[in-house]
Amino acid sequence: MPSQAESQPTGNAPCPVCGSTNVRPWKTRKIKEHITPEDLRITDARYGLTLPLVKCGECGFRFADTVGVERLTSLYERLTDPEYEEGHSSRLLQMRWLISLAREAHPDAKTALDVGAASGLLVAETQRAGFNALGIEPSRSLVEAARRHHGVKILPGVLPHPDLEGMRFDVIFLVDVIEHVSDPIDLLQCCADRLADRGILLIVTPDVSSFAARAFGSRWWHCRLAHVGYFNQKSLERAFERVDLHAFQWLRAKWFFSVDYLASRLESYLPVAWFNRIARRIGPLRWLYARIIPLNLLDSYVVLVKRAR
Repeated sequence: MPSQAESQPTGNAPCPVCGSTNVRPWKTRKIKEHITPEDLRITDARYGLTLPLVKCGECGFRFADTVGVERLTSLYERLTDPEYEEGHSSRLLQMRWLISLAREAHPDAKTALDVGAASGLLVAETQRAGFNALGIEPSRSLVEAARRHHGVKILPGVLPHPDLEGMRFDVIFLVDVIEHVSDPIDLLQCCADRLADRGILLIVTPDVSSFAARAFGSRWWHCRLAHVGYFNQKSLERAFERVDLHAFQWLRAKWFFSVDYLASRLESYLPVAWFNRIARRIGPLRWLYARIIPLNLLDSYVVLVKRAR
């Protein structure tokens, strides 16, 4: 487990995207407690709580400059997130949307890999869509949840994985994953190595240059302990160049949330907890809170990528 010392900036880490040493502090808030697997939960709502972060002056990438950040994988292996499955219905709608984007970009695709598969929802839905799909996930608890809740087998671990050696995929999904790793270039290279001829990589990740990110600053909802890398378009393109990938389509991510979920998260910004408690007890408002709505805050990318040559 990382110690308190491991939550302090080193001050000399080069940018993991472009290699520049022209880096400066971007977010210096210090973590006093030990980082635990629970701090990395997908459902964590402590917006603004991050490791110390620095900004690259060359490509604009923001990243965690701390001793021990490379130990994140061992923390993810022990991660449990009991609340994650509660958002099943809304997550399912987003998964279907992402699959439709992949189908449109590669109509002949037959195989798929979901990297960072969590409890296997995207894998299960991709299989229902006719793909021969696999997933890989470091959390042992979520791997078991995939079997229990969705009937899919997920490989425990991270890329590169021995069970995937020699395998190639028409579509690789990297949904809300690349911002969680200390070496995004290595992850992208592992994905590129697994792409079939004409294969595509579909990436979803927050946009640190978005209006929402700039307006909310350190209180932006994507500022979380689990996020150790923050991209803008320039740093993403630089990362793709490093591994001979080319982005051929840029979109904004669309999410699906229940009104109740949004109302709960709004409590991090406004004193509305009292109203939420009342609304959940009143019939018409309780019905409204159960509705699922699409939401696009224009602060996350969906990028479709293929080999440059």
